[in-house]
Amino acid sequence: MRIGLAPGLAALSPGTGHGTAWASVLGELRSDPAVKLVRRGRADVWLASGHAPPPDGRPLVVQVHEASWADPTLRRILHPEFAAAIDTATHASVAAAARVITPSGAARRQVIDAYGRAPDDVHAVPHGVDHHLFRPGLDLEPGLVATPYVLFVAVLHPRKNFAAVREAVAGLARAGLPHRLAIVGNPAADPNAKSYERQAAAELRGFPGRVRLLRGLPVATLAALMARADVFCLPSLFEGFGLPALEAMACGTPVVVSDRGALPEVVGGAGLVVSPDQSAVADAVRRVVSDPALAARLRATAVVRAAQFSWRRTAAGWLAVLRAAA
Repeated sequence: MRIGLAPGLAALSPGTGHGTAWASVLGELRSDPAVKLVRRGRADVWLASGHAPPPDGRPLVVQVHEASWADPTLRRILHPEFAAAIDTATHASVAAAARVITPSGAARRQVIDAYGRAPDDVHAVPHGVDHHLFRPGLDLEPGLVATPYVLFVAVLHPRKNFAAVREAVAGLARAGLPHRLAIVGNPAADPNAKSYERQAAAELRGFPGRVRLLRGLPVATLAALMARADVFCLPSLFEGFGLPALEAMACGTPVVVSDRGALPEVVGGAGLVVSPDQSAVADAVRRVVSDPALAARLRATAVVRAAQFSWRRTAAGWLAVLRAAA
């Protein structure tokens, strides 16, 4: 089957979950002898990001990571121009597509509700994880961050709820525990990005030297950082998938996530899933670091859960949708 690729897919940043997913799935499709990826000419079906204006090729399949901007509560914390632009582009692409792929049931429901597509046209295909890169027992580069630490990996935007992670680590400090907070985050696509970064990386009041902001890490270093964390915490107000949580689980790290969006789907029973309010997040993080038996159980179940996800399985799911559209 000849699959036409829309322009711009190669430009998606590999430093984001959306970019990682595209690079990983296209890599798997290229290795399939029954598939030929083309950028021009004849194609049986065209594939594009659903967050960009649709290409001319038909039939069209688009992948939509989420549609959180269609939720009035979530939209209020997004920059108005960004929300309006991505909503317009996504609406046009979803309307033009024969089929839509989302990474989760939560994102699928958003797309159906926001853009009025028939449920049979929207397919949830979970993302995967590179188990060669993300695995337990990796060695951390000396001096990168002092141990023990709690890890947060996400775009630095309030919707990722970094304030709750900061408060959780501050609570550990007040209880006399030595944990630090390691933050790995790209700037948000928002005029307030610098302000958000300063808020995320600010010193904890009364406990200087406890926060370390890391940027531009090689993926192998990120994997090691995940593998050596006492807790990975992602208490987002919404996630279309939550790829860093899955990557941390593949490294055998206990995870604490919010009960919003796709995070409960991804984590299952292999982590602590709590309300995104600060007290609930702080309590969950404190439970993990203070209970070795709980931490050991979460490490073991995280690896088992993450083993169910692979980019090969994701590519097979996308391919089934592409064949149906063709």
